[in-house]
Amino acid sequence: MPKLIEIQDLSFTYHTENKEEITALDHIGFTLNQGEHVAIIGENGAGKSTFLQIMRGEIYPSPKNGGKIYWYENGKASDSPLSAREICAIISPKEQDYYARQDWKVNCLEIVLAACSNDYILYREPDTEEILQAVEIAKQLGAEYLLYTPINKLSQGQLRIMLIARALMKKSPVILLDEPLNGLDGETQKLFWNTLEKLAASKLAHKPTIVLTTHLFPLPPYIKRCYEMKQGRLTAIDNDNPSELMKIAEQYQPIPLRHIEKNQDQAMEIILENASIYLEHAEIVKHVNWHIKPKEQWTLIGHNGSGKSTLLNGILGFLPIAHGGTITRNWYQNIQSPPVPLTILDEIKKKIRFVSDSLQIHYTFNDTVFNIIFAGFDGNIGVYREKTSEEEQKIQELIYQLNLGHLTNRPFRSLSTGQARKVLLARAIIGDPALLLLDEPFSGLDPRNKQEIKEFLEYKIAETSLQSILVSHLESDYLSCSTHFGTLFKGEFSLIE
Repeated sequence: MPKLIEIQDLSFTYHTENKEEITALDHIGFTLNQGEHVAIIGENGAGKSTFLQIMRGEIYPSPKNGGKIYWYENGKASDSPLSAREICAIISPKEQDYYARQDWKVNCLEIVLAACSNDYILYREPDTEEILQAVEIAKQLGAEYLLYTPINKLSQGQLRIMLIARALMKKSPVILLDEPLNGLDGETQKLFWNTLEKLAASKLAHKPTIVLTTHLFPLPPYIKRCYEMKQGRLTAIDNDNPSELMKIAEQYQPIPLRHIEKNQDQAMEIILENASIYLEHAEIVKHVNWHIKPKEQWTLIGHNGSGKSTLLNGILGFLPIAHGGTITRNWYQNIQSPPVPLTILDEIKKKIRFVSDSLQIHYTFNDTVFNIIFAGFDGNIGVYREKTSEEEQKIQELIYQLNLGHLTNRPFRSLSTGQARKVLLARAIIGDPALLLLDEPFSGLDPRNKQEIKEFLEYKIAETSLQSILVSHLESDYLSCSTHFGTLFKGEFSLIE
């Protein structure tokens, strides 16, 4: 089979702010042949995303003894990253970060069509055939209804779907998929898998070869070769050998949850009455009536784009409740004390904290892990004062509980998805909030990191009476301590009895 990418003895290292050298990829040899679809499995922080970034030409091997990488166009080898970007399309957290940070007033159809000229947005008039192709791709993904939606109104899951459509539109010989299912509800995941299977089985002249990073099993049936990435090293797995694949899969199974009894401490009450929230004159959350009583633990269920994240931002005070509706936030020092109404944003931020995949996208501050957690005491981004010895001790305890000790002095932007999510959770927890808003907090995490964070949250809820509102569309994400469930459908809230 014709070669597409050839990697020889590849290594990649980077340095922390303390000049510590970190090896992300360690002497990797790899060849991607046309039509041989590949899966790379591994835990968060193993080096999977870094590997795909190098294959895409976004970062480069270490200049000293870093090995070689070649991309093949029409049988001719090139070591130029420009060739990489010509033959490879990528769907990754980094690409999604880029679009999520823009404030472009363009719709999804334009973003998909821009892939034809390898641009981020559309600069030319598309022809009819291109428009029909874009519509057909969106239809295969069950997302044609999104094509005329402005991208700044998309949920994280909806944006991922449009980036998938964009990658298919580009007709690149290689599609690199970095944990592509993260943030997608179950129905959309099935649509996406079905589309990829049809694509892999098709006889199109421009059919791409797929490289997929994941930590989920079972693997799609079209995968021809499988590798495990562990501590920066790539090892081939015989995916035709069920016993070997089962042995690998067992390493990524979740750890059983422990049941922990709750105690009594501070509490929070949220009362929403006829609450609506608008974004750019569109009503996203519609006339919600919801009473969250002290000590209740809530799970809010809903598909991508149903308004879940918007509602949480309203509870946090980042988005206003429209005229005619109200929100009341009452904090109780303990269950017997009188309520203290929270009306000023700075007061709200001390008692209500937020963790989400979108927060991770927009968190551009690149301080060390230790300082980012420290900033959580004041709810700040950045450090503006000296820490006390008591605060330092609390940070060290939290770092130990979340298994972050080896990352203490690492810059935030050098972390994997799972590592960064743990850091932002620690930042939210460190100030002893009364209520934690968890917006798809497990998106992008491998099963062990996911279970580790779930178990930590269960422990904190029991230990400190921390309340939570967990937003998800996956049943496997629900906390076992949840006492109440609600659903949001097209912006309308309903209680699940």
